[in-house]
Amino acid sequence: MRPLNLRIEQEIERSIRSREYSAGQKLPTENEYCAKFSASRTVVREALKSLNSKGLVDIKKGSGIYVTQLSTKGAIDMLNFYFEMSQDKDLVYNTIKARQYFEPEIAAQAAMRRTDSNLHDLKISLDKLIACPLENVELETELDREFHSLVTDSAANPVVKIIMEPIFNLIPKHNKTVYGKDGPISDSDRRDATVKFHKGIYEAIEQKDSREAYYQMKQSLLKTEKNHLALMDFLKKNNTNLQ
Repeated sequence: MRPLNLRIEQEIERSIRSREYSAGQKLPTENEYCAKFSASRTVVREALKSLNSKGLVDIKKGSGIYVTQLSTKGAIDMLNFYFEMSQDKDLVYNTIKARQYFEPEIAAQAAMRRTDSNLHDLKISLDKLIACPLENVELETELDREFHSLVTDSAANPVVKIIMEPIFNLIPKHNKTVYGKDGPISDSDRRDATVKFHKGIYEAIEQKDSREAYYQMKQSLLKTEKNHLALMDFLKKNNTNLQ
């Protein structure tokens, strides 16, 4: 038989998912759940704590228990947490492959749907990358993340934003697995390639050329994959770790 706290958790979750309680609505009190399930307060709190960790309920001290309000930020935060805690040794490679599936089409949509404001923001990001000191890999990778996020903004689809933003947030975190200190790729080669593709993507979006935007994004991500695999191979052959 399932532990009582798990049964309580599943029953409350069922009531939320079936919309018996709507987003933002206050749930019964701990005492009411204790009476309903003939359970101790400790057991009920364990169930509620688990639901809180899943992002389904919001426990407000002195106020009560509420169904979590739905928001784009909340959805992104949950995916960020998953990627942060993942122990998948192939996470970076799989992330790069996932980007290859999605981002070329996102760039194509951005070329068709971008506004002048989108274009302005992309140009600022590109100019900051060009001006970035060559040795500042941390800033460069943050600007790379920013640029790809702005391309997604230009596609004007909030669902795509939710899906892609946590993936983009991995770019600075895992930059070592694409470049790596003392690896086979020089700073100048890295920068030249990044600027080249960002320019190509920007110009295609500026000209509303969806086919070229698709192509430039695809080539950019194929280069990222090549860099990552080259570094992994280099480290393996030299029996070294990332610095």
